[in-house]
Amino acid sequence: MGIVLVVASVLMGALLVSRLAETTPVLVARSPIVPGDVIGPENLATVEMRLGEQDGLYVGSLDAVPSGAVATRTVQAGELIPLSAVGQASDVPLRPIVIPVDATVAESVAPGATVELWHTSPEADDGTSADAELLVSAGIVRNIDEGSSLGMRSMAVEVLVPQADLPAVLKVLSRDERLDVIGVPGAHGVAP
Repeated sequence: MGIVLVVASVLMGALLVSRLAETTPVLVARSPIVPGDVIGPENLATVEMRLGEQDGLYVGSLDAVPSGAVATRTVQAGELIPLSAVGQASDVPLRPIVIPVDATVAESVAPGATVELWHTSPEADDGTSADAELLVSAGIVRNIDEGSSLGMRSMAVEVLVPQADLPAVLKVLSRDERLDVIGVPGAHGVAP
């Protein structure tokens, strides 16, 4: 009887060790992927991971990505691609808008970062101070255009804006008034 228990415990131990050593291929982002970006081989790599029971939560290969699939949320560089972040363009409730910027932006304003858009109204003719108003509390930076060194083109930040906030942003831009792009510390690994 004792030998049977020893053999059974050795077999169970061997099975457990083999299960723990089992790896699964999974896709990882090479660079930030923002909502609406096509999910394709140019921004992905395959790595072997020990995911255990969580292997069904992540995309294992490019074959598992439907044709025309886009990111439905931001996936940072080095992050595993969750199945919940893969969808179709119609699943993304954000719209891109280009914000002209007069000066450089903070380091926290980078592709994939969460930002706020603030409107500062111009000073009134009677000398009344300008008011600041938060227009977008959770925009996502899609791209930063540094402009040209010759001053032919100024810096601009492309921000993905929730559809509900779009009219207020477009109104400010149509009046050539100032919009500030402010990084949100702590969002998506951005340090304060």
